Amino acid sequence: MSKLNNQGITLLEAMITIVVIMIGVLILANIFPIAFKISESAKQATIATNLAQAKLEELFSLNYDNIAIGVIEVKERLSADPNNYLYDYQRETLTEYVDQNLQTSVSETDLKKMTVNVYYKSSALKTEKSVQLTSLISKK
Repeated sequence: MSKLNNQGITLLEAMITIVVIMIGVLILANIFPIAFKISESAKQATIATNLAQAKLEELFSLNYDNIAIGVIEVKERLSADPNNYLYDYQRETLTEYVDQNLQTSVSETDLKKMTVNVYYKSSALKTEKSVQLTSLISKK
């Protein structure tokens, strides 16, 4: 006669399995808000970088002699409308003469350094963050 083989699971084993699965689900549920904040922060940094790049491209489209020295754009909001996504971003733009060693110069050197700073409030950290892009343009 063959022996019966009971390979089922007990109620205790089923409950332990459910508890382990629930712990895993709870851990995953706690990770989602953190991942969302990180994703939102990356989105804000990308927008800020694009805004800075757009200003540099605007300056590059001008003739070297038409780019003023000093503060071109004071730090202010890019939109006055609170419903516009640009409302959360501020930008300032500075230009200065630099010499061959990239040291600031007070006199014309045929080389200008353009610096664009974009500021925004990080939704993840609730602090002001900034992106800075710097580029050079020379007299042709």
